[in-house]
Amino acid sequence: MTARTPIDRVAEFLTSAGYRRVAAPLEIASLKFEFAAIFVGSPDLVVVADTAFDDERRILTKVQGVARALDAVRSKRPLTAVLAGPRPSSATLESMSRVCRVLPIGTLSDEQPDVALHNWLAVLTPLKLPEPTAGIAEPLVEIASHLEGLSENVAGLVDLAQQGGEAVRLRLYELISEPLEGESQSDQT
Repeated sequence: MTARTPIDRVAEFLTSAGYRRVAAPLEIASLKFEFAAIFVGSPDLVVVADTAFDDERRILTKVQGVARALDAVRSKRPLTAVLAGPRPSSATLESMSRVCRVLPIGTLSDEQPDVALHNWLAVLTPLKLPEPTAGIAEPLVEIASHLEGLSENVAGLVDLAQQGGEAVRLRLYELISEPLEGESQSDQT
C-alpha cells in the first residue's frame, strides 16, 4: 500500500478486501451523512471518520444518526465505524459501541503501517485458512495407511466410512450381533 493519509490507506485496504466505495454523502431515509469514506460489503456498511479533522462529538452524532436511520428503514446491514487519527475518549467510544462496531485504528506509524492496519481491520476481512495438506484433505486415506496389524473387521469399518456413517453403523451392528446370535443358538440346544 502506498497511500498517503490514514483514510487513503483504510480505503485502499477495504477496496482490496472486496468492499465497494459509496459516494458521499451517505443517504438513508432522505437523511444525508458526511464521512471521510463510506464502504459497503457483504453485509457490512462501513463508515470511516478522521478524528484528526472532525470533532469526536460530531462523529458520534453522525454515527448514531446513521444507526437510527438504518433502524428506521429496518435494515439488517451491520454498521461499523472505523476511526482513524487520535483515539477518542472512552466515553465517546462506549457511546458509539452501543449502536455499532467501532474500530479505532489510531494514528498509523511510519514503521509497517500496512501490518498495523491489517491487524486493526482484520475483523472486516474473511478468515484465510491454510491450504490443507494431503493427510488432512483425505483423512480416511491417512487412517487406512496405518491399519496394518489391525483386525479385518476394524479395517473393513474404515473402508465402509467412505460410504457414510449409516453403512458403518449397520456393519458395526452386524459385528456385535454375530457372537450373540451364536450364543443364543447354543443355549437352545
